[in-house]
Amino acid sequence: MSTLKADEIANQSGSGDVNFPNGGATFGGNVTTTGTLNANAITANSITLGSYTDLTRPTSGNVIGTIIWNTTQTEVQVWDGTEWAPLNNPYTDVDATSVEVFWDGAADQVDGNVWKSKRSHPNVSNANCTMVNNPSYSPVVPGGDGSIGYWSFNGSNQYGWINDLNYGSSGSHGPQNNGRLYEFVCICWFRTSYGSANSGGGYDFDNWSWFDWDRSEAIGWNIGAHGKLQFAGESNVTCCYDVTGNTTMNDGQWHFGAVVVSASNGYIKFYADGQPDGTRNNSFSYFGQGSRRWGFIGDGSEASGNNGSRNGIYYDGDIAQLGLISEFWDDAKVLDHYTRTKSRFGI
Repeated sequence: MSTLKADEIANQSGSGDVNFPNGGATFGGNVTTTGTLNANAITANSITLGSYTDLTRPTSGNVIGTIIWNTTQTEVQVWDGTEWAPLNNPYTDVDATSVEVFWDGAADQVDGNVWKSKRSHPNVSNANCTMVNNPSYSPVVPGGDGSIGYWSFNGSNQYGWINDLNYGSSGSHGPQNNGRLYEFVCICWFRTSYGSANSGGGYDFDNWSWFDWDRSEAIGWNIGAHGKLQFAGESNVTCCYDVTGNTTMNDGQWHFGAVVVSASNGYIKFYADGQPDGTRNNSFSYFGQGSRRWGFIGDGSEASGNNGSRNGIYYDGDIAQLGLISEFWDDAKVLDHYTRTKSRFGI
C-alpha cells in the first residue's frame, strides 16, 4: 500500500475537474467543497447517507445541517440544532398498526366533495366522507409547506357522512369487529375562532363535531365553544362522561388536538399541541355500549345507517387531518405525531 501526501490535487492544466475513475476515492477525514458536488450516476446510489434507527441516531454533538437516513421512519432527516427533522419529506400518514379511520388533507386525498380515507378498518372497502352542502376545500394551508389542505365548515348546515364505519351494540367495527373500542386515540389538526374563551369551562354542545358516532351511544370528539377539547361516549359503565381539556384553542390558529382513551390505565387524557392537557380518571372496559351508530364529520350522529339522522348542531371551523386509532398512545407517541406533522402548518 502506497501513501501520497499533498496539500492540493489539480489536473494537468492547473484548473478544472479531477476524476477518480474505476473505484473512486475514499477520504477518512472531512471533505470541503466550495463548488458544486455532482452525483450523476442515477442508475446506482449516487450519494449514500449514514443509516440510523430512532434509537441509534446521535442525539448530541451534531453539526446543524447534518443529514442521515432514518431506517425506522424510512426518511431523510436533518439535524436542526434541536432534533432530527424530516428533510422536505412531509409526513402524511399515521404511525399506527390498528387504524379505524384516518383522513389526511393532502390534495390527492380529495375527489370533488369526497374526503377519501387514507387508511380505514380492514372490514370496510373505504371510510370515505361525502361532504354535504358544499364545505369548501382549500388545497394548501397558507404559511405551511404546501403538502396539506383543509376543509372549511360554516357552522350552519355543512357536514359529511362517513361510509360504512359503525360502532355500538352489534356494531361491525372496532379491533374485535363488535362495535366496541377499548384502547383508542382520537386526533385532529384544526383551526377555529368559534366561541369565546370566557364562555364557560364545562362540556357544551355548541360546536359539534369533528367526528361523532353519537356521544350517548358510542363516542364523540370535538372542541367546545369555550375552545377546549371535548370527548364523550357511552361505556360499559355509564354515559356520557362529557369531559374537557384545559387549554383554550379557539384562537384562529392551527392546532393539534388528541385524546387517549385507555381502559387499561383507567383514564381519558387530552393533549394540546403534543403536550398533556388534563387527565380524567375513570373506570371502564370499553366504549360503544349503546345503540349501533354510523358517523359524521361536522355534525352529531343519531344515524342507524349511512347518512342517517343527525343532531343539526354543526361545526364552525377548519379540519385538515382527522383520525381514530384503535391502540394506546403514550405521551411520547402523541408528541411524535405532532412533531412530525407541524411543519405542514408552518409551525
